[in-house]
Amino acid sequence: MKRVLIGSRWLKALAMRRWALMTGGPAILAGVMCGLVVAWAMPGAEVVELGGAIPVAQEVDVVVVGGSSGGVAAAVAAAQNGARVFLAAARPYLGEDICATYRLWLEPGEEPSTDLARAVFRPPTAVEAEEPAGPNLPFQYVASRPAADLHPDTAPPSRLRDGRWHSAVNQSVQYNGDVVLTLDLGQVAQLGAVTVWAYQRPGDFEVAQVAVSVSSNQASWTAMTVITNTQLGLGAEDRALSLRGRLNTHARYVRLDVTKTPQARRLLLGEVVVEGPPTTELPREPAASLQAVRPMQVKRALDQALLDAGVPFLYGSYPIAVLRDSGGQLAGVVIANRSGRQAVVAKVVIDATDQAAVARLAGVGFRTGPILTQELQRVVVGGPARSGDSLRLRQRTQPVIVTDRVGQRLPLWEYLIQIPLRDHSFAAWAEAEQIARDLTWTTEALDSSEVLFQVPSESVRSDQPWQGPWPGPAKLPLEALRPAGAPRLFVLGGCADVPRAAAAELVRPVHLMAVGQRLGSAAAQLARRLEGPRGVHAPGMPGLDIGSAKARALWPDADFRHAGARTVLAEARRLPVLGDYDVVVVGGGTAGAPAGIGAGRQGARTLLIEYLYGLGGVGTLGYISRYYHGNRVGFTAEVSAGVAALSPPDHRTAPDGWDPEHKSEWYRRELRKAGVDIWFGALGVGAVVEDGRVRGVVVLTPFGPGVVRAKVVVDATGNADIAAAAGAACRYTDDSDVAVQGAGLPPRQLGQRYTNTDYTFVDDTDVFDLWRVLVVARQKFHGAYDLGQLIDTRERRQIVGDFTLSPMDMLLGRTYPDTIVIARSNFDTHGYIVHPLFMLRPPDRADVDVRVPYRCLLPRGLDGILVTGLGVSAHRDALPVIRMQPDVQNQGYAAGVAAAWIARAGSSTRGLDIKALQRHLIEKGILPASVLTETDSFPLPEERVRQAVAAVAHDYAQLEVVLARFDLAQPLLRQALTNATSDSARLIYAHILGMMGDPAGAAVLAEAVARTNWDTGWRFTGMGQYGPCMSQVDSWIIALGRTRHPLALEPILQKARQLGPDSEFSHFRAVALALEALADPAAAPVLAGLLQLPGISGHAVTNITLALQKNPPSPTDTTTRNQALTELYLARALYRCGDHQGVGEKILRQYAQDLHGHYARHARAVLASGGVTRPRAVF
Repeated sequence: MKRVLIGSRWLKALAMRRWALMTGGPAILAGVMCGLVVAWAMPGAEVVELGGAIPVAQEVDVVVVGGSSGGVAAAVAAAQNGARVFLAAARPYLGEDICATYRLWLEPGEEPSTDLARAVFRPPTAVEAEEPAGPNLPFQYVASRPAADLHPDTAPPSRLRDGRWHSAVNQSVQYNGDVVLTLDLGQVAQLGAVTVWAYQRPGDFEVAQVAVSVSSNQASWTAMTVITNTQLGLGAEDRALSLRGRLNTHARYVRLDVTKTPQARRLLLGEVVVEGPPTTELPREPAASLQAVRPMQVKRALDQALLDAGVPFLYGSYPIAVLRDSGGQLAGVVIANRSGRQAVVAKVVIDATDQAAVARLAGVGFRTGPILTQELQRVVVGGPARSGDSLRLRQRTQPVIVTDRVGQRLPLWEYLIQIPLRDHSFAAWAEAEQIARDLTWTTEALDSSEVLFQVPSESVRSDQPWQGPWPGPAKLPLEALRPAGAPRLFVLGGCADVPRAAAAELVRPVHLMAVGQRLGSAAAQLARRLEGPRGVHAPGMPGLDIGSAKARALWPDADFRHAGARTVLAEARRLPVLGDYDVVVVGGGTAGAPAGIGAGRQGARTLLIEYLYGLGGVGTLGYISRYYHGNRVGFTAEVSAGVAALSPPDHRTAPDGWDPEHKSEWYRRELRKAGVDIWFGALGVGAVVEDGRVRGVVVLTPFGPGVVRAKVVVDATGNADIAAAAGAACRYTDDSDVAVQGAGLPPRQLGQRYTNTDYTFVDDTDVFDLWRVLVVARQKFHGAYDLGQLIDTRERRQIVGDFTLSPMDMLLGRTYPDTIVIARSNFDTHGYIVHPLFMLRPPDRADVDVRVPYRCLLPRGLDGILVTGLGVSAHRDALPVIRMQPDVQNQGYAAGVAAAWIARAGSSTRGLDIKALQRHLIEKGILPASVLTETDSFPLPEERVRQAVAAVAHDYAQLEVVLARFDLAQPLLRQALTNATSDSARLIYAHILGMMGDPAGAAVLAEAVARTNWDTGWRFTGMGQYGPCMSQVDSWIIALGRTRHPLALEPILQKARQLGPDSEFSHFRAVALALEALADPAAAPVLAGLLQLPGISGHAVTNITLALQKNPPSPTDTTTRNQALTELYLARALYRCGDHQGVGEKILRQYAQDLHGHYARHARAVLASGGVTRPRAVF
């Protein structure tokens, strides 16, 4: 029998208890509806995972697996009863039983009986509740001062009444001071309210108050109200603040005296809305029982409950195996996530997953119902109701409504959909999800449930099942939740051993929380009676012959948080095969959705796996729903046309923008048309590897783990997750630097389309960092309707490919024989740069067209896999130019077509007919015909390098040529330095040589640094960062340090001694980089002194309490990053200069525990590299 091995950076062993549920021998289970065959066990192939050590993340009394409201209630109750508790949730939030299903209301007669339920379903306060909005009244207006040129108004003024206020960039009017707006409604009208929508950046643009007066003739004015901004200090740059005042009067004219705060430089207004009287009455019911609560309220309440109870928890973590002690008793679980695998040792396990995933892994018995047509529920917000033979609306005497950000009351349509499920597999469930979306989506809808709701047809077998009607949460026997033969396991959910009618009542959130509270207390009591487990391990399959199978220990430091932790043994086992495809695309984002479409259209049997419940990535689920730049041709042009055609004619969006809901749906429809299977809610984490070729992926699903085999894998994770798991060499934060582009996580308002944030750094491979940013963002944007689920990271882990794109390649317009996309952008760096080219000559804002070769998608040394998106092979300073959404979409499409052709031909990834692919891309409009005859324009000829060395003395002209062939240029530069006749030329040559580590010009640089005063430096900037990120003196200092010449030390120390607490980050960074390059112990006392300056140290965030305390409100904050980076750079330099009284090592060890993954990863790598260590080569 042929064996295929699992090679995973993180995963060396996965549990496979579901195999016990299958019949003996090969079994083929049919998929649903479309005739898909899903192979659970395939003849002639078995997927073997070798044993290995799993780090222990937690040792607790009770572990709760699943983030349902009931699971949280159980965890809190167990902790309150003295138990040590840990909770693992699969989704990026808690409360998926409420929020993912969109069951956000209390049914008539339901009353919360627990504190947690009361917090979750708390009625909105007076501040949060929006009154019904009246109709918008038309008006003309004039302003007392002209609008500024940066954000002008139209002529005549109309921008403040155009219905658009979701982008400070191009949906705003700027006034450089206080302004009076006079509105003319044309006739006397009844006025209900007026709202001024204002953007806010503390210290820049901020409204203090709006004084409102009305008049019928402009001769006399009546003061009505003063609207005071109660949200001062909050950032609202891409989601304008609502400053609303009630009027309840009749008038023709409205005067708005808008006053800025004293510290603000200007006003940035988005819209003025004048409302008539409300057309609907407020609900008279005191409890407003059918008013849906905001998802943000639910998620934040559950977060806070665990935080208050001291319960550690993680998101994005699926159960993959159970642990057992030496006596065979349950002893915890193994979870898997983007960081890898972790063991959680526990005395008692509570399975709070909706499909009883842990119980299935434990091999307990189930009562399996017949596979019949199921009635599944899906909720859609707003728009007209759909109808059809397979669906009906739940009829109510009182509709469920939700209120949007401007007070509009929207219906929630509860669809009951008849879908025949042909088996109990995840593939069948995933197909049913797509059918439900086909039947219920409308262009007018603003939101919808992520998952279908269903009372499970299966239940566990217990020794004491409950067989009567629903007894109420206080009387349900907890023994019905304990599977037979598993005394330390409880199932808290719809798979409990109760009649299905009772299960429907049990999974109502108020009931589930009440039962969960009882169960948590009982679990804590049980744990007190039990001894700690011994001989803990993850059992495998007895008698499994692994033969000559070899596990590939790749990226052993991937889960760096648990380096050196206690481990448990995972024994070898098989994994179930969930499917067999030509092409598997992992990730459905900016590159992944186009890749799936490209592969499917070429006839390849294709599967797309996406963790979230939507497609399109940062432009849809990330809410950056407007093109900033990019080459908008080819497939991207098709996307734009298709989304526009899907949207109603009156659907207004920003220029070059779109409705995220519409774009996500367009992708979904095109995938369906192309015959692509879509699995939402599944996470690809590992790779199936056979003889150096990737043969499939390891997938985590809500039903359990498994393998999907593929002829070709497209890694569109954006993070090179599958390539890294397969053993690809990758570039990521290490001991050399901690440079990374800024990231954000956007708030979400119903109907809002564009939100762009940049206030943190996030390591996408670190599940603890992901947890931090999600918890913190829910506090930061607590007033929003919801929080986005896709973290908008602009830089992630990248492969080392067959070719690595450099900044010189880009600026010189390098051509290749295998170009597959031509990207277009400028250097929007969202942070600082590290390449010598840009340290010597900062990038400008000029557009650059960049050819990206196919080889950038090929992980060096691996076959059978293509990497697309942010994970491609390129220098990190080249990434800003090739990461624009239009270009990534075209690149993803090209990767999908290539994968389909490789699968069809049965060839290697390097055996692709690249010219045939280029011809297809030319036909598609992605490439010009000229690429067919292009060859590699490098290496540059020696004569051109000689000319560039001469020219570079004139303001660094042709510097990119010099650095592209530095091997040739270096001796020429030395000669030019000797022969230079001007001080400026001599300094430029010394500067270039020094930056590249050549000491020939050290004396020139030392003199320049010594005689020049500090100039204006640069503070960390994320959003809108272009051009230099260091001063001229900063650059000279870095170059001088890199000469490693004895003349360098004193001038640099002289400059260091002049720095103070208010000095710019770039100055501290320059000094630190220079001194660590010298690694001279004489620098240590000076560096230690800088760290002792007020405000320079103490910025490590080692726990969630600190993270929440250090949580500035602005969505584009830079202060926290400026502080932490300053401290890190200085501590690193101090440590590498031999340290001083242990100060540097102490700070690095603090940052090694920081919740920011990049800081922790970098600090640990520096510490691991030893004390006095010179940094690696700069180029």
